[in-house]
Amino acid sequence: MQLDPKQGEREYFARIGPVGIEHSTRKPFSDESCSMNLANLDALFHLLESPPARLIEFGCGVGWLSLLLAQRGYAVTGVDISPEAIAAAQAQSQARGLPNARFVVGDYEGFAPEQSADYALFYDSLHHAEDEMTAVRCAHAALRPGGAMIAFEPRHGHSLTATSINAVQEFGVHEKDMPAKYIAQLGRQVGFSRHLIMPRSHELMRSLYRPSYRRGTSGFDLKVLLFLSKLRAIRRLFSPGEEQFIILWK
Repeated sequence: MQLDPKQGEREYFARIGPVGIEHSTRKPFSDESCSMNLANLDALFHLLESPPARLIEFGCGVGWLSLLLAQRGYAVTGVDISPEAIAAAQAQSQARGLPNARFVVGDYEGFAPEQSADYALFYDSLHHAEDEMTAVRCAHAALRPGGAMIAFEPRHGHSLTATSINAVQEFGVHEKDMPAKYIAQLGRQVGFSRHLIMPRSHELMRSLYRPSYRRGTSGFDLKVLLFLSKLRAIRRLFSPGEEQFIILWK
C-alpha cells in the first residue's frame, strides 16, 4: 500500500494537540518570532489594495493571519489540509464575528476557488508542499487577471536547521528551502508575467533601530542612521542569503 506523502501535514495539528493549537491560534503574539510576523503583516497592509479585496491564504493553518486580514475588512478564504486546523480557524472566526472569513479543508495543490481572488498568499506554507510547482500553478489559476501572489517563505538553509530536521523526524512533514528566487522561477513557468523580490521589512527595521540603541550617546543623529539603514537595505535586497519575500503578478 502506498503511503500518503502528505500525511504529516494532514495530521500535524492533531498531533500537536490542544496546547499546540492554542499557541498557533494566539499568533503572532504567542510566538518568539512575533516582531518578524508583525513586520510582515505591516508590509502586507502596505502592499494590498484597500478592503474589500478578495484574498486566499494557501496553507493557512489555524488561520491566525487570515483572521487578522478579515478583521481589516478583506474577504478571506483560508485553505489547509488539516481538519483540526480548519476547525480551530472556524471557531475563532465565529468567536470574533467575522462572516468575511471562510475556511476550507483542502489540499492547496489541487484547490479551485468558487470565485477568483485578487490575492493569493503563501505565508510559511509553500515550503511544506509535496509539489511546489503544482501549488504555485493553483495559486495562479485562483487569481483574477492582474491579481498577485505574495509569498513569505524560508531562505536557503532552512531544511538543514535543527528545527526543520526535528519536524521531519517527529511529524513527517516536508521542510524545504524556498528562497524567493526559486519561487520566481516557478512563477514564470506557470504563467506569472512579472515579479518583484523585496527584503523582509523585519530586516529593515532591525537595521535602523538596533544600531540606534548602541549609538544613542555616540553623536549619531537620525539622518546618519537613516542613511546607514538604506545602505543595509540595498545590501539585503540583492543578497540571496538574507530574508526576502516575493510578489508575482498574473
